[in-house]
Amino acid sequence: MRKLMQIMAYLAILGVMFIVILNVRDSMTLQVWGPRYDVAADMVIHATKTLNISFYTVCIMLAGLFTGVALTLPFYFAEMEKIGAYKRELERRDVKSDTSSSKVKVLEAKVEVLEKALRDALGR
Repeated sequence: MRKLMQIMAYLAILGVMFIVILNVRDSMTLQVWGPRYDVAADMVIHATKTLNISFYTVCIMLAGLFTGVALTLPFYFAEMEKIGAYKRELERRDVKSDTSSSKVKVLEAKVEVLEKALRDALGR
């Protein structure tokens, strides 16, 4: 599922790049500010901005990528924190099992010493 989503994301980016390449020479005019009436010239003036469609498309794509990363980053950090806590818990359990196994080994060694001492005492 993860690989499928990555492939779809790459295909979407390639699609946007294709659209950008197709529209490199085209431009559009946006009305940035509402109409204003100039009394002296007896004209209606519109504040407009001419943009390259490719630039506009890239800006929208980057804004979407930034928004997506910004929305998913808290979840990513929360998962990393949970994974770190789980690793620390596993290390703690490993240390406890090492200490308990070392305690068992010490007890086994003591039992062997006592058995040998008992055999020596009974053998004399």
